Amino acid sequence: MKTKRLPLAILLAACAIVPASAACPAPMAGDTAAALQANQQRLICMQRELAQTAEQYQYKVEINTIERKIDDIQLQRRFDQLNFPKPVTPVF
Repeated sequence: MKTKRLPLAILLAACAIVPASAACPAPMAGDTAAALQANQQRLICMQRELAQTAEQYQYKVEINTIERKIDDIQLQRRFDQLNFPKPVTPVF
């Protein structure tokens, strides 16, 4: 089961990084103060994008959990509506 989760986690991380890198400025080459400041701002931008993506993913997980609970409740109600004969216990 863990072997199936690792590729999924890698895929989700890659999907989270790609939009973040597209929305943030490109990295600057060099070691000047301006280049370091620009790269720092880029990293902050990427962290914000990644945090936003993680938050959206968490919302999706919560929504899926709620949907599963609703499905479970509906299934339980359908099961409760079935008319099973009461079991007869033998008297010894």
